[in-house]
Amino acid sequence: MQWILEWSLVVTGALLCMGGAIGIWQAQLSSAAGALWPLPALVLIEWMLLGVVGAIAAFRDHQSDRSWWATFRWVICGSLFGLSILGVFSIGPLVLCAALTFLGAAMLADQRYHCRLRRVSMLIAGTIGNMAVLLLLVRLAHI
Repeated sequence: MQWILEWSLVVTGALLCMGGAIGIWQAQLSSAAGALWPLPALVLIEWMLLGVVGAIAAFRDHQSDRSWWATFRWVICGSLFGLSILGVFSIGPLVLCAALTFLGAAMLADQRYHCRLRRVSMLIAGTIGNMAVLLLLVRLAHI
């Protein structure tokens, strides 16, 4: 039962990431504003890639005994949280839903490994790291 719940969360999170990014991109292209300037397009691509990499990490985590993929899943969750903080008034709520589903799946995986949330530091590192990279890109775009 736990396995089914974990995979349901992973698939839901990946679909939220990919579907949300593609849906927002399509809505932006059909709006009067026209084409996306490079930074929002990069954020949407990052969001989609985080969903794909999160699903791959979950798949690879199940194929091997306690690997670094389990820790990488926490970094993906943190990156999604950072993206939801920076996009709080636009894509943030949908990214937060995806982050929470991946977080639930990562917590179930840790329960399978009997880890008891020792990877919360990776969650925080992923959040801070992704926010730093995105803020740097914003800064570079305005030079």
